[in-house]
Amino acid sequence: MRKTLLPILGILFSCHISFAQNSAEAYFDEGLVKQNKGDVAGAMLAYTSAIQTNPDHAPSYYQRGLLKVSLKDYRGAMRDYDEAIGITSKDAKAFLYRGMCRVIQEDLGGALRDFNSAIELNPNESKALLQRGQIWFKMEDQRRAMQDFDKGLSMDPTNAQAWYSRGQCKIGIKDYKGSVADFTKAIDLGYNAAYAGRGNARTNMNDLNGAVTDLSKAIQLNPNDSESFYYRGLARSKMGKYAEALTDFNEAVRINPQSYMSYYGRGICKVKLGQPKDAVADYNLAIEINGASANTLPYYNALITENTIKLLDVVVSKYTQPKDLSPGRPEVYLSRGIAKNTIGEGKSAIADLDKAIEIEPTNADSYFIRAVVKSSLGDQKGALVDCSSAIKLSPRHAEAFFLRGVIKFSLLDKNEACYDFSKSGEYGYAEAYNVISQLCAK
Repeated sequence: MRKTLLPILGILFSCHISFAQNSAEAYFDEGLVKQNKGDVAGAMLAYTSAIQTNPDHAPSYYQRGLLKVSLKDYRGAMRDYDEAIGITSKDAKAFLYRGMCRVIQEDLGGALRDFNSAIELNPNESKALLQRGQIWFKMEDQRRAMQDFDKGLSMDPTNAQAWYSRGQCKIGIKDYKGSVADFTKAIDLGYNAAYAGRGNARTNMNDLNGAVTDLSKAIQLNPNDSESFYYRGLARSKMGKYAEALTDFNEAVRINPQSYMSYYGRGICKVKLGQPKDAVADYNLAIEINGASANTLPYYNALITENTIKLLDVVVSKYTQPKDLSPGRPEVYLSRGIAKNTIGEGKSAIADLDKAIEIEPTNADSYFIRAVVKSSLGDQKGALVDCSSAIKLSPRHAEAFFLRGVIKFSLLDKNEACYDFSKSGEYGYAEAYNVISQLCAK
């Protein structure tokens, strides 16, 4: 009998694996269709379903990673590439894109290892060569950087960004004439950001009129480019046009108050214009900014307030629908708690939410709603505990992940916060990706 059962069990197990693979492929195909149609949330959920059906489905991890990159959820993408590489270590693209995410996270050593792996698997992967060249440049290894840029451009001479990158590298080795040629090639290929680079190179060559022309074009294309204002101010100050230069430095610090070089340049102009006391103040700011970070707590408090208000709107629309209000159900307390909070009676609302949890301690939504109310009242630690309780009860609770991420960010735990934002987006809360693009892209 036992000998008979073993083959049957083997057949059943094989059928189960085959079914899981086929189901994963179906979800994967659905994700591709939705992604091509621009349905980001639908594609994300489809890839997630494919992975849940078959945790070894590498294409779903890879494709979901690409989707997260497009949403600037680089930490979430890296986790997906880790999984894909763990399943199959022969995919050069997975190493390439994970390396690009590492660059954005400023993990240059890890990125370099990934680009090396991508090039080892595919020596003709031009993007990996160009990305590695940029890392060598940041590490001030100009020789290796130029080798990678030269080889990458020989494979892909229409890559405008590569010409731009090599132009930047040539500025680093003071080959200003060569950098101007590379920036010009990038501009001819439609890469308008190269106007700023060419203007910088021309400033260093003392082609000051040409520099001002290029930097003015860069500013016209991007009026919020603080660096172009800085370099145009530098060129104008070299021309002795201190009043015009001062205007440029003023714009540079208005756009980027942390631009210590612009304060320094403004100080020089003020000395030339007979304003030595004001110049000292600018020099002091330049030294302070270059050596210390600003107090960001007011920003974090505003972040909590803004997103708690959004979640309160979610609560009102999502959790005030007609439900079973028979005896022993918590919904009436939830509804009254939400209503009380809406009219400003937050503390009384907490009492109703406590009662709802007492009636049904396994209701994840009750913990989440109480977390939102606690956060709006300033009790961030209590809200954090309630969010974690909601997630423990409902591991796909997108809004709870989001609020927990906001609170963690306010407590200066950026990595954990961005992880929570990523999970929130995976589970369907689209607002998470707006926050990721602002807070986690770097």
